[in-house]
Formats: sequence, C-alpha cells, structure tokens
Amino acid sequence: MNIFRNQFAWLLGAVCLGLVGCNSQSVRSSSVQQIPYAAPTPIPEHLLLDVGVDLFDPGIQFLDEEKSTTTPAVRKAESVHVAQNLVEALQQTRNWGAVRIIPAAQSETDVAVSGVIIESDGETLKLEVTVTDSSGKAWYTRRYEEQLSQYAYDPSLRQQQEPFQGLYNNIARDMEAYVRSLSAAKREELRAISKLRFAQRFAPDDYNDFMTVDANGRYTLKRLPAAGDPVIAQVESIRVRDQMFVDLLQDHYRNFNTRLAGPYDQWREASYHETKALRKLKEEATARKIGGVLAVVAGILAQGSGSSTARTAGVLGIGAGALMFKSGLDRGSEARIHEAGLKEMADSLGEEIRPHTIALADKTVTLSGTVDEQYAQWRAILNEIYLTEIGQLPARDLSDPLPQ
Repeated sequence: MNIFRNQFAWLLGAVCLGLVGCNSQSVRSSSVQQIPYAAPTPIPEHLLLDVGVDLFDPGIQFLDEEKSTTTPAVRKAESVHVAQNLVEALQQTRNWGAVRIIPAAQSETDVAVSGVIIESDGETLKLEVTVTDSSGKAWYTRRYEEQLSQYAYDPSLRQQQEPFQGLYNNIARDMEAYVRSLSAAKREELRAISKLRFAQRFAPDDYNDFMTVDANGRYTLKRLPAAGDPVIAQVESIRVRDQMFVDLLQDHYRNFNTRLAGPYDQWREASYHETKALRKLKEEATARKIGGVLAVVAGILAQGSGSSTARTAGVLGIGAGALMFKSGLDRGSEARIHEAGLKEMADSLGEEIRPHTIALADKTVTLSGTVDEQYAQWRAILNEIYLTEIGQLPARDLSDPLPQ
C-alpha cells in the first residue's frame, strides 16, 4: 500500500511539474526607434554612391507548412514590402545618391543590397542582408532581427511609422558606418567602375583596357576614358535613360506597397495575435497530453493495488487521463484551424504591373509583362539605340591615366 502511495504521489507530482513546465512564458520586448536623421557632416554630392536594392528573396525554403502562419503568397508580397521600406530608410539618411529598387537584371550600381526573409509572422521579423559594391567586393552579410510587443500595433503608433522601423534603421546605420570608412578616392573609383560596367554591357571588348576582373568577379580600375570621349558621353546619355526607366518602376513598387498596406497590416496584426495564440494553444495542448498520459499510467498502477479504494481511483484516473489527452488533441486541432484561417487570408495577396509606353526620338514603344520582362525589353531597345548612335560618332581618343 505504501509503495502504491509513493508511486501515485510521484506521478501526481510529475503531472503537476509537466503542466507547469509546459505553460512557461517567454518575455518579448520592442522599442520604437526614431527614423535616422541626416549626418552632422554631410557627404559631398559628388561622393554620394547610388544604391540598388534587390527585391528580397521571400525565403520560401524556410517555411514550415505545418507550423507557419504565412504562405508563399504572403512572402512574395513581403519581398516588395521589405525592399521598399529599406529604400525609404536609406533615403531618409541623406547619405546616398539615388536609392532604388532595381530589376534583377541590373547590376551596374555603386552599391547593391540583397537579402532573404528568414522569418516574418507579425511578431518577429528576421532578415539576412548582403551588401556589395560595383567592384564586386562584399561589404558584409549580417542578420537583423526584431520582436514586437503588443503595443507596436497600437493605432496611434502605427500611424507614425512601420512597426519594424527599428530593424530598417539598423541596416541603414550599418551601411552608413561602412561607406564613411571609405576614402574619397575609393568612392570615386566605385562610381567610375559602375559607369564602365554599364558601357561594357553594350560593347564588352571596347572597355577591357579600362578594368581587370579576377576569377572571383572582382573589378579593378586601371585607367579612365579620355576626357571628352564621345562614346563614353553617349553611353552616359543612354545610362541616364536607363535610370529614368528604373525610376518609372519605382512608381510601380510604391503603388504596390500602398495597395498592400491595408490588407497586409490587417494580416500582420492578426498574424501577431495568432502566433501568440498558437504558441499558447500548443503549450496547453502539450501540457494536457502529458497530464493525460501520466494520469492514465497512475490509474493502471493503481489497478495493481490490493486496496479497492485505490483500484476505484485508478479507474477514475484512467478515464480522466483519457479525457485530458483527448482535450489536448482537440486544442491542437483548434490551433491548426487558426493557421488555416491565416493562410486563406494571406493567399488573397498578389502583385501586378501595368504596361509602360515610352516615347523615343523616332517611335513610341510599349513594354508589357512582368517587371523583369519589361526591363529586358527596355534593355534590348537601349542596345539598338547604342548601335545606331555610336555608329554615327567619330573615332575615339586614347584613354587618360587613372588619377592618383
């Protein structure tokens, strides 16, 4: 009898410990950070580097369909949202030239930013960001993470800024710290390499004497084109047209982000609450399952007791444990219902792009399709312009040496 009491007491304690352990709480905090301000010592305009931000990789490979409260459709929309927010954070620092979201095919920019969405559920945003320059040198790859408190979705705060603004500000600060560590000569070199790489796209062999590129894709500037080179001047004119089209695409990204704002904010806030609710439900479900199993085991042990009272209690324990275990399964099913509801909401998000009609000197062209398809069509048109206009120019002068 004493042995049974000891066994039952031990199991009862285990049930209590199991229930308490499964309901442990984690503390999360978030502070709203101010948007970065212009640096006290502005960078001279001729040394400002242009920044191209790629649409972020949606990180679909990181999604767990059984546990995630998001879908590939949401992540695809977020790839635009995250890039646009980063563009705006960088623009507000006034430490850069033009800051744009760039099509996948464009690589001739002074500084390129790419990234992957590791996690995004309304409560946590985790990004991996890589920054490289036009010479092919990687500045760094870093991970950024921010977790929100429930106050981040307070309507009064939400009207002021993006809930995860602090994360974007941190990326902007890191980029500013790095660019300020570069010498003026290095920044001028990066700007020259960007221009020459753009020119190489149209006539690769004509610009091999100006730069070298190693096996790792790193560019080194050997010398500059001659001052007043008509070909370079014409290429620069084409580059301006290219940038103007990329500027047109910014309207698409901004408009998409504006249309996304309403439904995405609602989804994100719901996802925040659902993520916390799911965590609580899963913890409770696990606790109930553990408690149910232990109660059933205690009841089975009681059946071996010589006491009729203990055997009766054992039968009741088995029944109660089975009900507790089933309750845990039911609450786990409730969590899956929440997940399904979020996925249905997320699948309604999408993106589109309107055709662009552009007037040229001798004709009007209409570009259609996706962003990348339109940009590919535009580049083909620029190549035709290059071949036509360059063929009308006189022979070129020799190049100037690279200034010391």
